[in-house]
Formats: sequence, structure tokens, C-alpha cells
Amino acid sequence: MTRSRYIVGIDLGTTNCAVSYVDTKGKERPAADIRAFEVPQLVAPGETAPRAMLPSFVYLAGGPELPPGAAQLPWGDGGDRIVGEFARLQGAKVPSRLVSSAKSWLCHPGVDREAAILPWGAPPEVRKISPVEASADYLIHVRDAWNHAIAGDEPTRRLEKQEIVLTVPASFDEAARELTLAAARRAGLESVTLLEEPQAAFYCWIVTHQERWQREVRAGELILVCDIGGGTTDFSLITVAETPTGPGFRRVAVGDHLMLGGDNIDLALAHHVEKKLGGLKLDGEQWSALRFACRTAKEKLLVTQSPPLERWPVTIAGRGSRIIGGSIQSELSRDEVRRIALDGFFPQSARGEEPAKGSKLGLQEFGLPFVADPAVPRHLASFLRKHQTHAVGQGAHPPDDRPARPDAILFNGGALTPETIRQRLVDVVGSWFADDPGPAYAPRVLSNVSLDLAVAHGAAYYGVVRRGGGIRIGGGTARSFYVGLESDRPEKPWLCVVPRDAEEGDEIAIKGRDFDLLMGQAVVFPLASSSVRPDDKPGDLVAADPDSIRELPPLQSLMRVGRKAKAERAAVNIAARVTEVGTIELWCQSRSDDRRWRLQIQLRGAAETHSPREPVADAETDRIVVEQGELDAAVAAIRAAFLSPASAANADDGPARIVKKLEEVLDVGRDGWPPSALRAFWEPLRDLADQRLKSPRHESRWYNLAGYALRPGRGFPLDELRIKALWPVFHQGVKHIKDVQCWAEWWILWRRVAAGLTRPHHEEVHRRLAPFLNPPKGSTPAKKAGRPKPEPHEMAEMWRCAAGLERLGAEVKETLGIALAKELTRTAIPGYVLWCLGRLGARVPLYGPANTVVRRETAERWVEALAGRSYAPGRESADAIFALGQVARYSGDRVRDLSDPVRARALEALTKLGADEATLLPVREYHELEAAQLGQALGDALPIGLRLRSEAEATAS
Repeated sequence: MTRSRYIVGIDLGTTNCAVSYVDTKGKERPAADIRAFEVPQLVAPGETAPRAMLPSFVYLAGGPELPPGAAQLPWGDGGDRIVGEFARLQGAKVPSRLVSSAKSWLCHPGVDREAAILPWGAPPEVRKISPVEASADYLIHVRDAWNHAIAGDEPTRRLEKQEIVLTVPASFDEAARELTLAAARRAGLESVTLLEEPQAAFYCWIVTHQERWQREVRAGELILVCDIGGGTTDFSLITVAETPTGPGFRRVAVGDHLMLGGDNIDLALAHHVEKKLGGLKLDGEQWSALRFACRTAKEKLLVTQSPPLERWPVTIAGRGSRIIGGSIQSELSRDEVRRIALDGFFPQSARGEEPAKGSKLGLQEFGLPFVADPAVPRHLASFLRKHQTHAVGQGAHPPDDRPARPDAILFNGGALTPETIRQRLVDVVGSWFADDPGPAYAPRVLSNVSLDLAVAHGAAYYGVVRRGGGIRIGGGTARSFYVGLESDRPEKPWLCVVPRDAEEGDEIAIKGRDFDLLMGQAVVFPLASSSVRPDDKPGDLVAADPDSIRELPPLQSLMRVGRKAKAERAAVNIAARVTEVGTIELWCQSRSDDRRWRLQIQLRGAAETHSPREPVADAETDRIVVEQGELDAAVAAIRAAFLSPASAANADDGPARIVKKLEEVLDVGRDGWPPSALRAFWEPLRDLADQRLKSPRHESRWYNLAGYALRPGRGFPLDELRIKALWPVFHQGVKHIKDVQCWAEWWILWRRVAAGLTRPHHEEVHRRLAPFLNPPKGSTPAKKAGRPKPEPHEMAEMWRCAAGLERLGAEVKETLGIALAKELTRTAIPGYVLWCLGRLGARVPLYGPANTVVRRETAERWVEALAGRSYAPGRESADAIFALGQVARYSGDRVRDLSDPVRARALEALTKLGADEATLLPVREYHELEAAQLGQALGDALPIGLRLRSEAEATAS
């Protein structure tokens, strides 16, 4: 792509977007003459005006609430989608049609981020869009506004043809970064570079102070960039370093992802106002309106002005005739807002305090997994303690509780607009070092021209830096990275592949060493990192040292040469590359030909925690360790069983007795087989899959053992590859179609591994099930499918399989659940109905995304039906307790949770049925299910050592 006329920086913010640009005028090394682009946008129906920022809101018009032409823009009719200031204003009146905080949803792995889920909790008649689509809408509006105001009729000046620097939080994981790029592609932007927001803010400070910055900071000093926006909090450390060409800057640390920002303060204020309403419980739409009203009150009451406002009214639309005047009215005082914002989110705290890691009660509003502890200073102290090696004047080994001491702080983000909040942070940080010798310490505050425009300005300046002008921040890796090698020594050596401070874009060859790469079978690459070994060079072999090298979650991969490659060893050279979006690519290059294989190592948060996209099950150390000789004998027994002839199916060494045989070989009951042994059983089952076709007993036992070995389908290393190998069996189908047990075990298999299947897999399984579960009148689905009519035993397993497909859409689950709920009117309930209804109506998925949960209104009807009848003692009562406990479970998300009266009804029914405290507690408040409850919900006990969690729970932990 030829060099563009303009370099454009875009801050795609949670609450506001901003755009800045540089007109290069064709110069190869342009001057940093940065200008703000005031974005034309609707500010009233049919009225357009330029604004310094584009509010990050999309209003999905769909009714008579707007007059004709209300969405008309200078470049065309916006139709039913309005972006910007008028969207924000209109959304305050009709919040069920307003999409907000799309950026927070974009980094939320607990939902399908490419599915149409926003506005979250909107009525069914409101058309929804995905977080990616909403982000693209902001960029499309910026594109069209730019092309109207600047490009005109000149094609080369269109935004699509310019060099774009798009900012993201430093803590965005790779999935969120890729989705941001996907949004940019939807907007037609052709040349996009991602830049971390804290770096962009600091670039703005550099360009703003380019004539005098060396008088404000000195070599060796440490600068904290504290970036708190509408949805996320980011911390970064930058040091002033001496370089051959003079002083420069280097980023030395990046914090973890924290979903904590101005949105959290708005929610806390909304909770406060709701309590003032005398116990009135607001519904989802009213709650959205209250949140926006509280945001306005916060902005009005915390801003510095003379004379200061003391009170601000909070008014939202009411429901029902008992609300006087059709609205609910309250107010917030300046003191209330200051107390909640300062004491709740920026309290005085000691430098050794850790962020709380308790229940997420009240922190899942609108489905977003906000951090458990809202106190920003505690998160900041934790971040600085993790990077205490950068502590100024403390030597190489400062005290364990002593944080790195910043010499200066640069604030960024809309949540820090009130001066009182910034001063509180300065005071808290200063208090952590009050006992330092020498002059009294207080961090200097570096100022930017505007908290709202700094990121966009800095992004535009970074584009200038990329063309060779200005001062570059060394954005090198804050850690060195290592790969573990096979060795005869007791402790494996670590190979340094990326040194600390490697720059983005660096390509690193590992010279002087030859390697063999195992091909054609799954392998594990041990990984490690260090933030305190600056002298290790690529190719160095380093001894294991827990004090300086920290092991990371390993990479699991399968290198192939063609589709049916056999296991082999390939001689390779190794090279690494640090990408501009914060990943390390590890390349294995064949020494004999041009074959190459790429491994990608995630850097974000790698030293402290698993990525939010890690498998959603905790793999603990096996509680029962199987001796390798016994395990080999068990695998041999499986091979012998399925290699046996059809006539020997019921023999002692045939498939009929294989489970008993395995229990004898391992001397452990099957409930005690650890995950490592179970996954080892899959290997012979995979290799002998065709042998299942010999007889009905071979086939049914193969399905039974395969499902048991792979349950729950994820959570153990390489499970994704195992499920990929299993899926072709689904398309092959059942061979012995007249055997009832084969069909029952077939459906049990897919229920057991459902957590490892994708949504398309779930939809494919459901397509096979649907004609039998909800057959149209007069239809004969079995005849059409060329198989016998399912017997009751199989029908029960078909229903259980369908109920376990959590990734099905909510409307599909509702259709299934309605059919089951009709059975509650019968005197005798089929045994599977209550369990299935509990799974289909569960408020908190066991593993699936939150956007597939059935509507609250539907779940409430099911709870009323469940609570309104009596149950026989024993199994039926136990199943009723399970169903009520799942459908009434408290999630903390107002959109999903049942109304208080219905939940109280469920608790009353559970108590009468004799439910224990472990069942009642998750209905009263947010609480994770215990292992036995998880097993009941799945229909099988999990392998000892695995604990299944929902994707949202995995992220929040």
C-alpha cells in the first residue's frame, strides 16, 4: 500500500470515540502537526453538528418514537441505526433500544461476541446486533463523516485509504484484539495498526511536551500510566532510558485485564438510588434508564465548577398505575456521589492490601463480569508489587510488600476526569512510601492536553513515529521467554527464544543449535518466562530456577505434513517474531525443505494467569495416580476387547466385560479413574473406532466407553483435538439400528462430551433430535430416518442429550422446555422431564455462553409450574429440587434473574421438598455449585480432578 496522505488515530472507547489526524502533505517524514477531527453526528432529530467526540452508543430505532427523517445525515439516511450524541439522548428515553459498552462486551468471553446479543436483555421485538457489529458501526460512522467532511470527491483521501492507528486497552486478550480488527474490516479500513491505549496516552504527552520533556523527566525515572475509562482499567510502567542517541522511553510492564471503570461507578450509584426508592425492584429496562440517569448525575456533580452543583434529579419511566405521574423520581447529592465514587472505588488503602477475590454478588449486572473488588488502589498496589524489581532506590531485592515506586503518574481515561479522583490516587500512592528516607515523597503528575482526546492524539503521533519521525517508546517485551527441551537430566533445561526488551517487529533466529520436531502426533511445548533475567540471549540454555523463571501454561499442538501424516521427527531450525499486537510467533523451519510450522504464544497476562480463552475446566493434579504398567495393561485390555470377534462380544475379554476388566486391572472403581487415565483410554478407542461395527455389543460399548473417557469434552490438555477426532463418528451414525442399547448409548455419548462441542455441533445434534422430540402431527420421523421408532428408554436419553446442548439458541431451548412443561400437568411425570427442564431453564450455564439462557419470563413460568404441584418422595422429589434449584439460581445479572417474588416462591417450594443448604444457597445469592451438584447437572460425575466452570466464571476468577 502506498503511503497515505493522512495518518489517522482513532480512540475506540467504551463511552466515547475520538479521532485525530496528521496531514502529511506527501512528506516521507511528516511533522507532528496533530489536529482533532470533530465528528459530524446527529444531535437532535434531523439536526447534525460536529462534536469533539462521538459517544459510543448505537440506537436501534424501530417504532413510531422518531419522526420521519430523524436519522437523516448529510451523507445519507442512517435508517434504523443512529450513532453518537443523539443515540445517547434517545437511548435515555428508550433504553431497551440502546447499545452501550460494546467494547466491554467485545472482551467478554462468557458470551458469543459475534452473536446478535445487544442490547442485552432487550425485548424479543427489538432487533439485536453483536459487539463486533456495534464496534463496526462506530467506525462506519467515523468513516462516512470523514469522507463527507475531508475526502469529498477525492478517492485517495477517503478514510479507507488512510493509514489508521486504532487503540485498544493494553490488557485486551488476543481474541478481543482480533475482533477489533474484524470490526475495522467491516468498516472497510484497509491499513490498520493496533496500539495500546496507555502507550497512546504517553505518546500524546511526548508530542505535547516535545520541546521540554527532558526538563520534566530524567533518565532512570519510572512513570506510571494509570488509564481508567468507562469499562476497563489499565496500568503500565514506562521508564526513562539512556540510548545511544540520548534519553528515550521503554515500556517495562503491562497490567492484567480489569473490567473496572466508570460503568462500575454508575452501577453503584444506581444501586444506591434503588435502595432509596423504598424497596421498589426495577425491571431490566428501568434499570438501564436508571444507570444512564446516574451517569449524567455523576458527570454533573463531580465536575469542578463554580458554584458547584449540590444536587441532581434522577427520573426514569415508571411501570403501572401506582407510579405517580408515570415516572419514578429521586435525586443524588454531591456528597453521595463523592462518597460512593471516592470511598467505594478509590479508598485509602495500605500498600500491602490485596484485591478481594470473593463472590461476584452484585457484580454481574447486564452479564458483564466486573472484577470482584472495585477498589482501584488495591489493584494498583498489586500491580506495582508484581513489578517491584523496578522499585526506585530499593536495590535488587526490595521487601516483599514494597511496590515499585513511580516518580511520576500520567492519568488517562474519562473516569479520571474529576480532579478529586486524580488527587485521591496521588495521595494514596504517596502514602505507600511515607517512610522512605530523604525528602517527603509525592509522585509528580504529568499533564496531557485533554483526558478525552489524549489517546487519539497519541495514536496519530505514533503513526508519525512509524514513518521515522518523533520519539518511539520501546514497547519491548517486559519478560524473556523460554521453551522446555527434552533432556536426560533430572531438571529439564530452558531454551531462551525471546530476550527481555525484544521490540515489536523483531525477528529472532536461534543460531548454533539444531532441533528435532515430533510430527504427526499431539505434543506439548513447556513454556516459561522471566521478568528478572535481562542477560539471557536467544539460544542460551538456562537451568530451572523457581526464583527467577516462572512456568506458564504449556502450548499443545499437532504438527502435520499432509492429512494422513505418520509420526516422524523433522530436523528444524527455530526462529521467533514479536508481533505488533502483542504476541510471539515461534517458527519451526525444516532444514531439508521449505516446510514451516507456526506456534503462537500469548503475552497478555501470561506471567500471572491463564488467558480468558483457556479451557473452562480446572485440571488439578490427579488425586489417584495410576502406575504406568497398570495403565499399559488397561490400554491393552481395551484393544483386546474391541479386536475380539463378534462371536466373543460377551466373553470375559470382550467388550461386554471391559469396564469390569479395567476396574480389576487398575484396582480402582471406574468413578475413581483420573483424567490422565481416561484420556489414555481414548487413544485405543480412536484407533479401533471401525471395530465397533462388528456387533451391537461392540458398538454400544464403544459409545459408552468413549463418552465416559472424554467427558465433559474439555478441560484436559489436547481435548480439542480429541473431540475433533470423535466428531466424524456422528456423521457415520449408528450401524446396528435395531439395537435399543446402541441408540441409547449413542445419545449418552453426545450428552457426555457436549461441553467440548461447538455451537454448530450442537445445532447438528439438535437437527437429528428435533423430529423425534417435537414431531408434527401425523409425521413418522423414525420411518423417514430409516430406523425403528425409539423406545421409551431411548426417548429419555434423547431428551437428556438435547437438554445438555447449552450452546443452542434460547428460542430453541424454550421450544423444548415448553413441550416438557406440559408434562407437569400429568399425574405421573416421565423420569427425565424434571432434570431436562432444569438444564434447559438454568440461569447460570455450566459451560455455555450467557446469551443462550432462556428468557426470564419463560423461566418464571416454569418455576411456577414446578412449584405448583406435589411430588412423590424419593427420586421424583430429588429431581424437582434439582430443577427448581437450576431454574431459580441467582446469577447477579438482572436480565437473567427471576423477580424476587418468583424466587421467593422457588425457595419456599425447595424448603418444603427438603432441599439442603447447599441447594438453597445458590438460589439466595451468587455461589458456585459444589462438585456433586455439577455431576448431577451434567448427568455424570466429573472425572476426579476436573471442575467444570462457565466461561464467565473462568474469566472472573
